[in-house]
Amino acid sequence: MRTALTIMTLFSFALGAGAQKPADARPKRSALFIGKGTASWLPSVEILPTALDIEAAAKNLGARQRNLDPFGLAVFPREDAAPVFFDDTLREAPRVTLNQALQSLKINGVNLARKEFLIGGRNVFEGDVIEMTFKGETFQAQVIEVGHTELRFRNLLRDETGVLLHSMIPALPLEPMHKIASRLDGKVSPMEPANPKSP
Repeated sequence: MRTALTIMTLFSFALGAGAQKPADARPKRSALFIGKGTASWLPSVEILPTALDIEAAAKNLGARQRNLDPFGLAVFPREDAAPVFFDDTLREAPRVTLNQALQSLKINGVNLARKEFLIGGRNVFEGDVIEMTFKGETFQAQVIEVGHTELRFRNLLRDETGVLLHSMIPALPLEPMHKIASRLDGKVSPMEPANPKSP
């Protein structure tokens, strides 16, 4: 019995020694994150605003007071209240001029001596009338002048003038070359022809 008492005493002593706090134990501190995912060392600012906060901030925006944006479109369009605009004014189409029509011509050559020029394979002389259609309008252009750098026309239907610039080299007639007597003819000694056989 004495042995049983000794065993129980040792057993209770062992349990009591384990229940005591060790001297080097750290002090208990508060939890790192508590509540809504915030910590005491973080600033108390909500990360995302709530819907009520967004609506309160939106009331103060100046855009809420405007009905049209900078591009003239409705900011808050409503299908029932959207105005429908019809433009009933007839605008006059821009008039095609003779100069615009002349720029479509392709000049192949200019002969100043005969006062003519070539369009494709057709000769046109000064004083001739060219009838052409450009963008749905018909022009009767009379050739007034064939010049070195430009051709001048007059529209017989509208009484307007036009100019077509060109960079064609005028066709000049070829003349035979004449020997012109030089002033040095008697003063220059004749050269001997080169002999290919001599070294």
